[in-house]
Amino acid sequence: MLNPTYTSRPATYEDARHLARLVNLAGDGLAYHHWQTLAAGYGDDIDPWAIGIRRAAGDKAGFSYTKSMVAEKDGKVTGCVSSYMIDAPSTEKDHAGAPAVFRPLLELEDMVVGSHHVNVLAVYPEHRGNGIGSRLLAQAEGLIEGATMSLIVSNANRDARRLYERLGYRRHASRPKIKGDWDGPGEAWILLVK
Repeated sequence: MLNPTYTSRPATYEDARHLARLVNLAGDGLAYHHWQTLAAGYGDDIDPWAIGIRRAAGDKAGFSYTKSMVAEKDGKVTGCVSSYMIDAPSTEKDHAGAPAVFRPLLELEDMVVGSHHVNVLAVYPEHRGNGIGSRLLAQAEGLIEGATMSLIVSNANRDARRLYERLGYRRHASRPKIKGDWDGPGEAWILLVK
């Protein structure tokens, strides 16, 4: 049950800074690592966070504000969920053009075409334990009634896995992580479905 001092609402353009921080938190630094790589291609004066914020403020990224809900306490964002329908498998071009670190994630998403996919569920550490994650996940589940739900979690994220399993998500498949120079925890991505 969500602590009554927390509320939720659809994300807005102004929430992009929080969405970038939360997607990075959910992925154990993978997003920032990717933005750093992109920033290096632009030159030294580009802030990697600016790239993430710009993506969240647009409508193309999986963690775009247009696909997100945020939780708040006293008018301050405390967490988010971003979700979308996986309408079609990714193409060979998508796989070839994606950094290697993202290919296992694409492979797993391709296994659940037709599902409503939770791309990001994250709560700032100081607000965990208040039911925010459960509430946001329930809201994502309610967006498309009757749809199969899917999400991907790191095998290292035991707390999130326990939450998902408690809420009825079951292991469907897994893929080894391809880390390259990203030093995130865990060895595998796990696809869960409900």
